[in-house]
Amino acid sequence: VVQVLDRALDALICKLEKRKFGATDKPRKVGHRESKNPRHIPASIRRAVSQRDGGRCTFIGDSGHRCEARKMLEFDHICELARGGETTVENLRLRCRAHNQCTAEQTFGPDLMKARREEARRAASEKTRARAAEKERARAAAEEVIPWLRAMRIPADEARQAAQQCEAMPDASLEERVKAALSCFGPRDVCLRRAAPA
Repeated sequence: VVQVLDRALDALICKLEKRKFGATDKPRKVGHRESKNPRHIPASIRRAVSQRDGGRCTFIGDSGHRCEARKMLEFDHICELARGGETTVENLRLRCRAHNQCTAEQTFGPDLMKARREEARRAASEKTRARAAEKERARAAAEEVIPWLRAMRIPADEARQAAQQCEAMPDASLEERVKAALSCFGPRDVCLRRAAPA
């Protein structure tokens, strides 16, 4: 169990490094594609910045001591995007979240950064609520099908399982959802159940 857990953690770390820092054994030699998002950082640039900075926050305090943080690292634009900075290896550095926030507050002021954080929290909260509402709508679309399947003498557990097919189609009509749920069963099975005595 210990060996399996150790290998699983190694695989997870490798996956996270690939996603965040663009780490790979076989980097592509072709140039990166342009993105419409100015905040997008291509994998080749993330990889180069991470290697150059040693996978560690680059903040150096007044005493000359460099921050030891190796977790919660973020890519920080030295010359901010809002001030015309570009997404290049030379204009990026690794910062821990606390030092990245501290630098932003020194540049733009604490009031503006507080307002931006509040705005981001509100947007995330609205997104979460929207996802929950969509999930509830999908669940309700499936639940609405169950009585129709039960009327065809389909057992409750099988009806619930078949109705789950409808969660992906909450905007479809009830008839379309019932047909989708029935597609889980062969036509002969449904006919035999309907013909069975009550």
